[in-house]
Amino acid sequence: MSERARLRGATLVAGPLFVIGLMGASFAIALGLWALWHPGSLGASFWVPFGVAVVAGVVGFVGSRGCYVELVDDELRDVVGWIPVQRIDRRRVTEARVRLGVWRWFELELDDGSLHTLLGSSPAQFPMHLLPGSDARDLGDLAMLRGQDPS
Repeated sequence: MSERARLRGATLVAGPLFVIGLMGASFAIALGLWALWHPGSLGASFWVPFGVAVVAGVVGFVGSRGCYVELVDDELRDVVGWIPVQRIDRRRVTEARVRLGVWRWFELELDDGSLHTLLGSSPAQFPMHLLPGSDARDLGDLAMLRGQDPS
């Protein structure tokens, strides 16, 4: 049986996709409420923006859920918007750390000295640091990326 684990976090890529989904859903709800009070005015000038808003909402929400780092057997897959952007053999990872900066990302150092930033996942961001257990969760994620037991 294959080992499968998934890291998911608010990333710089997933954040804007979620905002697009939120804006699309909000616009679709506003148009739907307008349609309740104006049922005789539902021509193409209503249905085209309504359809675009629904599609933007769905694509944004689904795309933001598709940003993660997945471990399948001994391969790390960095996935952004459901599309794998990197496949890294976990046995080649010598060090995993969190990049410093306003937006924190996981960074892997491989046995050849190259650095790979994982776009599909990141440690919990600022508000999550205030919750109990956030440090342990981040350390568990780093241990999994290094190939160690996260517990």
